[in-house]
Amino acid sequence: MNNLKPTHVFFVVHGLFPINGHPVSGNGVRAWGLLQGLMNNGCRITYATPIDVIRDGWEQYATEGLEVVFFDDASELNSLIECFQPDVIVGINWELVDLISEKVSIPLVLDLTAPRLLEIEFENPTHVMNDSEIFRYLNVVSRGDYFLCSTEKQKAFYHSWMLLSGIRASDDPIEIIPVSANPQMPTRVLATSILPTFVYGGVFWPWQRATSYLNRVLAVLEKAGKGQLLVIGGSYPLASDTDSTYQFTDTLADSQYLTVKPLLPYDEMEREFCGAHVAIDLSERNSERELSFSYRIIEYLRCGVPVICNHYLSIAAEIKAYEAGWVINTEDNPAEVEKLIQDILSNPAQIETRSENARRLVYELYNWDVTTVPLYQYCAKPKKIDRQKNIMSAVFSRQTKLENQLADQADTLEKQTDRIEELAQHNRDHLDHLIAITKQLSRIEEQYQTNHVDNQVKIQQLVYAQQHVDHRLSVLANRGVLRWIWRIPERIYRVLIKPLFSRRNEKNIAIITRGDIFPVHHGAAVRIIESARALSHHCDQVFIITTDRTKYYAFFEGEMYEKYYPQFLSIFPLPLNPLIQYFLQHRGVPRNECYLFYPLYDLNMWVRTLFVAYQHRIELYQAEFPAFLRPAVIAKWVFGGKTSLVEHNVEFSRIDETEGLLAKGKQFLRAIEVRLCNQADHVVAVSLIDQKALVAAGVKPEKISVIPHGVDLKSFSDAVPAVVKINDNGTSEASVLVYHGPYSYAPNLQAVTALGRVIIPSLQNRGHHTVCLAIGDSPPGKSPHQSVTFVGPVDNIGSYLKRGDIAVVPLTAGGGTRMKVLDYFAARVPVVATSKAVEGLPVEDGKHLIVVDDIEEMIDPIIELISNPERRRILTDNAFSLVEQLDWSMIGAHYMKVYNFSWWRGNHDL
Repeated sequence: MNNLKPTHVFFVVHGLFPINGHPVSGNGVRAWGLLQGLMNNGCRITYATPIDVIRDGWEQYATEGLEVVFFDDASELNSLIECFQPDVIVGINWELVDLISEKVSIPLVLDLTAPRLLEIEFENPTHVMNDSEIFRYLNVVSRGDYFLCSTEKQKAFYHSWMLLSGIRASDDPIEIIPVSANPQMPTRVLATSILPTFVYGGVFWPWQRATSYLNRVLAVLEKAGKGQLLVIGGSYPLASDTDSTYQFTDTLADSQYLTVKPLLPYDEMEREFCGAHVAIDLSERNSERELSFSYRIIEYLRCGVPVICNHYLSIAAEIKAYEAGWVINTEDNPAEVEKLIQDILSNPAQIETRSENARRLVYELYNWDVTTVPLYQYCAKPKKIDRQKNIMSAVFSRQTKLENQLADQADTLEKQTDRIEELAQHNRDHLDHLIAITKQLSRIEEQYQTNHVDNQVKIQQLVYAQQHVDHRLSVLANRGVLRWIWRIPERIYRVLIKPLFSRRNEKNIAIITRGDIFPVHHGAAVRIIESARALSHHCDQVFIITTDRTKYYAFFEGEMYEKYYPQFLSIFPLPLNPLIQYFLQHRGVPRNECYLFYPLYDLNMWVRTLFVAYQHRIELYQAEFPAFLRPAVIAKWVFGGKTSLVEHNVEFSRIDETEGLLAKGKQFLRAIEVRLCNQADHVVAVSLIDQKALVAAGVKPEKISVIPHGVDLKSFSDAVPAVVKINDNGTSEASVLVYHGPYSYAPNLQAVTALGRVIIPSLQNRGHHTVCLAIGDSPPGKSPHQSVTFVGPVDNIGSYLKRGDIAVVPLTAGGGTRMKVLDYFAARVPVVATSKAVEGLPVEDGKHLIVVDDIEEMIDPIIELISNPERRRILTDNAFSLVEQLDWSMIGAHYMKVYNFSWWRGNHDL
């Protein structure tokens, strides 16, 4: 079975991933390839990067499973780690990893793909590597538990650093993962007017000394009188204005066959590469080039551009083996560049073959679904590494401690100096202030003596005026009090006495629930609204009280009406949700689940429930979800009646399964749920499985009744297949798979992702072209497969389900029973589902639907149903016979039998 709780990986990267409209750094490309591979394996990713690298448009890439956060300094970064508590941290830049507190005990993966210490020497030739930089780098290495590099040469180079950091040679915790590329290749659009176009693109780095080679290419083009050299590049996209940049375009030969463009946004750079014929990646040999792995070479090959490269590069052997370009040795054969360019100009037909080979090389060896497997295996089962003590770490620790002590002492001395200066200045200011006050007092005394007589006259006038005002206020106050006293009897009669006589014999039910039941697009909302509608046929009225402070809802014989609270109830008391949420999160409740527990402490909801209870003489309070029983219990204590708690799931178990609770959070939620269940007169579970789980948790068995979900059979029988545009790639014979549910709920998003990434590709490989119609609100920003079409929420679900041939339910997580399966039965659509997807439903495998244990096992049953119409008919007939017993009218009667009101005399076979 699939892991129900996704592994949470926290990336620390300097720079964002590729975003349309902006250049991208190599670090961003590297991180994007790694995280895509992990996400395809079901991991949850948090991408942390400094706040000063924000670029417009990044929000559209943040999807379910990928969250982007920003930090300004070490304190904010460590606060983010403390907040998210990931399973693994992946550091793409060692300088940022150095900001992470040494108190963090989470396993740390270090990506060492760029030999940064060598790069620093090339960037600043006069720079002398000092001890502190080396010790700092070694300290970061000493904190890693698992390491990534790109080549065998890099692995050998970093082994020495790991030995110095205390890692045993036998442990070998370093894995070669080259730069990873998207297996979906872009479309090539070749320029036909200039043939061929040679391209050199990317950041101009000082260690990539390519000028002499590019000038030799230009010389051959000049001599042949055809072709073009396109140079695209510039300085590092995240460099500050003060950073020195390496420019070599000024030293290129002046030629009509040369076109120079600045560094382009990632999407524009990709289009330029797709329009070129041959890429050039040649430079003078140096230590950095021998150790590095070129990001741009992988981009060339992915765009189908064969590459001319030096023989000493790590990827040269693979390019030669795949014939994905040309590998040359200019050290032994100085004229080989000119000879090769002349050959390409004379025989351009060879380019197309090598272009296809270039794509094949990337797809087979460098696509992120292949390269990132070792990293995913580690993240799925991370572990800390045991290190030996080493003198380098001890020296660094002592040096760091001494530096910190000296810095603290200097800071303390500076603060003391500033404080002494502040005190001296304060004393000077205080003396000046006292002198000014003395002078002002002297002037006041002189003025007082001069105006004493006039002041006495004015004071007497003010006394008379005050007496007159007091008299008028007394008269007005007495009138207001008398008017208020006069209205007391009228108010008592209208608000307190009249409802007692006018509604003495009413038989009403109140349902207390969450506020997001409109529009009715998710399973909980459907059950709440349809239960209210069904119950309203057995009593006078059913009232729904939600978290909405302005209105509540009344159902009378199946029809819904809005009613409004008195205005003062919308503001009394003031909303306390932020404070309640802080308290709940402190107790361990996940942020996105807090809204289900606000009624535990929401005084306004208690008051509104009491208002409805008093105004409408409620016989039974039905709480949907545990926390909503609290206002029901208070209303029962004041006015009498019964209480019922409808458990859509075993909530503390569901939240722990989908969110992963800490021990204190699980203990808090379990204790609250069990206590509230035992306070209710009736507890309604939706399945026998939930009933057993509640009893095991400590709920009294005699309180629990099982009432399953229902179906509005009439809406399905009246529905006709909807007209909807499905992306079938022009194949009208394609079978249509259907799935529905809100995709803000993680298990639903995981299920539709499995449809796009596992099930549909597997069916295509077996020769069966299928498409998927995904229905429901909060669809993801990007479809997991081009054949999966999201249509958003719909009002008539039956019409859209009837558009499908087979319903596929690859759920691997979640709780309660699945209303969607009953909907498929009612729409007469055959179902293939996992065993998790039908928990709690009274179904038989092979009779009502086909049940499998793993997602991968769904392929054969789907193919069987595609090929066998008679098998589909038998399944749908049996499934419809089952669901005929679950119409909402019968569910309403079942509720009434459980509640056993003295005035209810229904005769229903249940």
